[in-house]
Amino acid sequence: MEALIVAAILGLVEGLTEFIPVSSTGHLIIVSEWLHLDHAKSDSFNIIIQLGAILAVVYLYRERFYEFFNWQKIKELKTLATQKTTNRLNLIHIAIAIIPVLAIGFVTRKFIKAHLFNTDVVIFSLIFVGVIMIVVEKFKPKATIKSLDEITYLDALIIGLGQCFALIPGVSRSGATMITGMLRKVDVKTSADFSFLISVPVISAATIYEFLKVYSQFSSSDLLQLLVGFVVSFLIAIVGIKGFLVVLKRLSITPFAIYRIVFGIVYYLFMK
Repeated sequence: MEALIVAAILGLVEGLTEFIPVSSTGHLIIVSEWLHLDHAKSDSFNIIIQLGAILAVVYLYRERFYEFFNWQKIKELKTLATQKTTNRLNLIHIAIAIIPVLAIGFVTRKFIKAHLFNTDVVIFSLIFVGVIMIVVEKFKPKATIKSLDEITYLDALIIGLGQCFALIPGVSRSGATMITGMLRKVDVKTSADFSFLISVPVISAATIYEFLKVYSQFSSSDLLQLLVGFVVSFLIAIVGIKGFLVVLKRLSITPFAIYRIVFGIVYYLFMK
C-alpha cells in the first residue's frame, strides 16, 4: 500500500508540473529525495509515468493531432516542405522543433543524468529561470503571432532550439519553449499550445528509450505502481493543463516565475 501511495504522489506531482513552467523533472527529483527513494529506479519511474501526462495532451488536443495524421494532410507535406510559409501548422513544424532537443539530448543524456540530476542544479535553475521569466514578461516584444497556424518554420526551429535548455533539470521544457516563443513575438497562449504539442513526441521518445533501457529493473510487482502513477499523472495533467491556460490568460507567466524563485530560495534555506 505504501508503494502505491508513493506512486500516486509522484503521478500527482508529474501531472501538476509537466506542462506549467516550473519544471516537472526538478520537482520529481526533490520529491524523490524527500521520500528517500532509490535514485536510479525513481528516475526511471518518473520518466515512464510522464507518458500519462503526454496522453493528456493528446486527449485535449485530439482534433489537432487527428489533422496532423489525416492522410490527405500527410500527402501535402512534400509540397509544404518547399514553401517558406504555410497557412496551417503541420507535422513539418513539429519535426523541425523537436529534432534539436532529440539530437542534443541523445548525445548529452549520460552526462546530464550523472552530473545534473541533483537538487543543487534544480534549485539554481528554478531561481535563475524564474528571474529570466520575469524579465522576458516585462520586456517582451509585442506579440504578432496569435494562433498556432501563424507559426513559421523558422519560429519552430528557434523555439525548438530554446527547448534544448530544458535538458537541464529545473529549467522546465514548457518554460524554455514559452520564453523563446514570446521573444519570437508569439503570444503567451499560443506559445503554451505549441509547447504542449511538441512535448508529445519529445517525451514519448524519452519514455520509450528509458523503458527499453531499464525495464529489467522492474518486476511484475512494480507494474501496479507504474499503472497508478500513469493514471494519476494522466488525470491530474488534464486538470492541470486546463487550469494553467486559465491562469495564463489572466496573469501570464509571472505567478509561475515568482513561485519558482520563492520555492527555490525556501528549499535552499530551510529544507536542503
